[in-house]
Formats: sequence, C-alpha cells, structure tokens
Amino acid sequence: MEKISTIIADGNEIFRLGLRSILSQHHCDVISETDNGALVLSAFENVRPQLCVLSFNLPEISGIHLANKLVEKFPDARVLILADDSKEETLNDFLASGAQGLLMKSAHRIELIDAASKVAEGDTYLGKIYSKMMTREYRKLTAYRKSKKTITRREREVLYLLIQGNTSTEIASKLFISPRTVDKHRTNLLKKLNLKNTASLVRFALENKNNLEHM
Repeated sequence: MEKISTIIADGNEIFRLGLRSILSQHHCDVISETDNGALVLSAFENVRPQLCVLSFNLPEISGIHLANKLVEKFPDARVLILADDSKEETLNDFLASGAQGLLMKSAHRIELIDAASKVAEGDTYLGKIYSKMMTREYRKLTAYRKSKKTITRREREVLYLLIQGNTSTEIASKLFISPRTVDKHRTNLLKKLNLKNTASLVRFALENKNNLEHM
C-alpha cells in the first residue's frame, strides 16, 4: 500500500514523537513535523502532503484557524484535528472550519489510524465521542422541529402569558377560557416539547422568545 505523505503539528514534543511513531507504522510517511502552527502553511506549500494532522491548540495560530487558512489556499488539503476536550464549542469550531476530521487526543491508536486513512482519502471523520454529540444534537433538533409543527395558536398564547408570570387563573381570564383548559394546553406543551414541568416550559419559552411566532 502506498504511504500517505503527512505533516504533523503539535506543541508537545513527546506527544508529537508518539504521534509520528504510530502513524509511521501504519501507512503514513511523516515528511514534516513542527511545534508551531505558523510554520505549517509554508511546509504544506513546499511538500504538498496528502494529510495534515494538527492539534487544536498550537503556538502562534490554532489548529482550527490554520485549517481554515489551509483549505482556503489549498482546496484539496486534508486536515485532521486532534482536540484536548469534548466540549460543544470544540465541535462547533470544527464544523465551522475547513477540516475534515476531528478526534480526541486520548483516542485509541486504532481510531487514530482509521481517522488518518479516511481523511487522507477525502472522507469526513468524527471521533466516537463527537459522533455521539452530533447524534444527540440531531435528535434534539428533530424533536424541536416536530414540536414546531404541532404547537397551536392557542398554545403559543398560553406560552406568551406564562413567561409574563401569569397564573392559570389569570391566563384563563385573559383568553376567556377555563383554568382547566389552560392546564390542558400546558400539559400538551410539555408533551410536545419533551419537558418535565412548568419551570422548564417557561425557560424554554424565554430562550426561544424570538421564535415563538414561527412555532
């Protein structure tokens, strides 16, 4: 199998050497390595590797910003980002970048090898933990979109009055319906939005106040 020409960038020498050792044993030819993100652009231009493996946090310039610059200048660049954490912000930064792969530094070497191979081939790769996060967010979004289609005009009115601090009796009076009907609308909203209680319902309404008209 032909070796994958690879550039590595990480600020920690021990980690960088370990990374080089693992990749070199499995179909990668590490032709350049650096501890400084600012040097990657010139290195890439000189050797045009098939794969760049960059740490999320690098001296001078972050791996994410570097990925953006690489792909902007070299559209065929293949970039795998190695991150220290599994924060939602890290995933969002990756999704907004031009990188094709995201993996935790603590991932097993087999997953690293798999990620490197797939990204070099032009595929997108998300590490297991990030893939689970994406699945969870997708399910939440799907549930939210479904709920938007089923919320009635009257239920929106109840939501508006709830976030204004009105009681069921006060809402009933303002909408010319019975308190029992208000409670029924509130129960329906909890089910549709998959929420547990009135407090969470009010919090949801406040967080999505600008979107209530479109629900």
